[in-house]
Amino acid sequence: MVADFAKKRNKEFFSRELLFKSLGVALIIIVILLLLVDFKMYQRKQEMSSQINALQKQIEDIKKSSQTLKDEIANSNSTDYLEKIAYEQLNQQKPGEKEIIFVAPQEKSKTTAIPESLWNIKSWLGWFSNAWVWIKSKI
Repeated sequence: MVADFAKKRNKEFFSRELLFKSLGVALIIIVILLLLVDFKMYQRKQEMSSQINALQKQIEDIKKSSQTLKDEIANSNSTDYLEKIAYEQLNQQKPGEKEIIFVAPQEKSKTTAIPESLWNIKSWLGWFSNAWVWIKSKI
C-alpha cells in the first residue's frame, strides 16, 4: 500500500511539473509576441512622425510661395515692379542702354595619355627615336 501511494505521488508531481513547464513556455511565447508587436508599432510611429514632418515642411513652403504670389499680385500695378520684371525675365532694356555679355573662356580639354606598357610597340619606337635624336645631337 505504501508503494501505491508513492506511485500516485510521483504521477501527481510529474503532471504538476508538466503543467508549470507548459505554462512557462506559453508565458514566454506571449511575452515574445507582445515585444514583436510593440516593436512594429514603434517602427510605424517613427514612419508616421517622419511623414508628418515632411508634410509640415511642404505646408510651410506652400505658405511662403502663396505669400510671394500675393505680394506680386499686390505690386502688379507698380511701375517699379513692372520694370524689374521686364529686366529680369524679359531681358528688355531702356532706351540708350547697352547689353554687355561676359563670356567665360573655355577650358582646354585634357588629353588622356595612354599608359605605356612594355608590350606597346609605339612606346618602344618613341624611345628609340628619342635615343637616336640624342645620339645624333652628341655626334
